[in-house]
Amino acid sequence: KPLLKVNGKELLGRTVLEFKRAGIKRIRVIFRRSICESCSNYLTDNFPDMEFEIICKDTNSSAESFLTILKQADLHERMLITTVDSIYRPGALKTFVEKAKTSPPDSVTLGISGYVDDEKPLFVKLDHEDREKITSIGGAKGDAVTCGVYLLPGMAKEINGNEDFPALRAFLSKLFSSGLEFRAVDMGKVIDVDRPQDMKKAEAFVRSFPESGP
Repeated sequence: KPLLKVNGKELLGRTVLEFKRAGIKRIRVIFRRSICESCSNYLTDNFPDMEFEIICKDTNSSAESFLTILKQADLHERMLITTVDSIYRPGALKTFVEKAKTSPPDSVTLGISGYVDDEKPLFVKLDHEDREKITSIGGAKGDAVTCGVYLLPGMAKEINGNEDFPALRAFLSKLFSSGLEFRAVDMGKVIDVDRPQDMKKAEAFVRSFPESGP
């Protein structure tokens, strides 16, 4: 999936380009072993000015991949983690980063979207007055859905202990129940490329970007 092209640009390339727009130059990436070499070569060939740390590992779930990345963080730093299959408007990640920087250092910040087109969306509810404060996570409905962008404190890796999580939403729910403050940044319309039918929607969405977009 990382090298799947949407409107002529690989999903992996789109993600890295948004990191560059946000002023981020150093990225840690995890790939399945079967695609690790091809994806690593793609990154070094197309982004020679970026610094990549590549992890080649087969994981059983998105939660395991997520935790593998998170465990590399220092306890006193924050780590921005994203998936490669979320497509958002150019500059949306930069906006997320700028807003997330103002949140408390020990809080969790989630990218959210009011656009819902997912088989299993992860809903969040927002405070009626402070629309950037998340009051609950999960459930059959909510004010918005998460969209594959997360900023977590390094200390979050200690909360799970050695527990295995079947899905990322289970880990996020564990963090929420632990008492950490959860904040939200609205990233506008976001399309996850998970199913074959998502391709047409993603292509149309990308073509709506201004000419300066990827």
